Amino acid sequence: MIQIENTFFELGRSCKRNCLIICDRGTMDASAFVTPDKWEKMMAANGWNSVELRDNRYNQIIHMVSAANGAEDFYTTEDHACRSESVDFAKELDHKAAAAWIGHPYFDVIDNSSDFESKICRMIAGVCQKLGIDTGDRLKTDSKKRKFLVKSPLPDGEGKFPERYQDFDVVHHYLQTGGPQVQARLRKRGQKGHWS
Repeated sequence: MIQIENTFFELGRSCKRNCLIICDRGTMDASAFVTPDKWEKMMAANGWNSVELRDNRYNQIIHMVSAANGAEDFYTTEDHACRSESVDFAKELDHKAAAAWIGHPYFDVIDNSSDFESKICRMIAGVCQKLGIDTGDRLKTDSKKRKFLVKSPLPDGEGKFPERYQDFDVVHHYLQTGGPQVQARLRKRGQKGHWS
């Protein structure tokens, strides 16, 4: 884990543009999965200490509380090749993983007090706040994005398109969802036969 992270951190340092590296788990999370004795032996054998691994390695820690802890109805091991823990054991591991980060100067916990979409928005807002990015109302559940189909940007006879613009194609494929409050779609955007 440390070697993989170090590779990405080095790539980030060499990048000439702003770069945000997000780690799905951090080094201290590993302490939740071994006994305290084993963790201490591993730390000593590698010359590690908690301040370096916890406080100095990451600019921000966001602990996304497991569904097993507060949203038990949504916790399942079905169709998860990597998840085999019972709800109680998953809850215990979640508490241990969160406890491992206590002491980090920017440690945020995102609990299960809302639906999953709002939980994700709270997490994104936390990252944006740490980065100093104003999200305005874009992450609020009742915010609306409005789009308009424009036939022509200029009334007939008033000239041409401005010289500096980008023309691209967008295709949306809307997917069936579990309810009217959720929208899922695949967005294809491209120019001259190249797509993202």
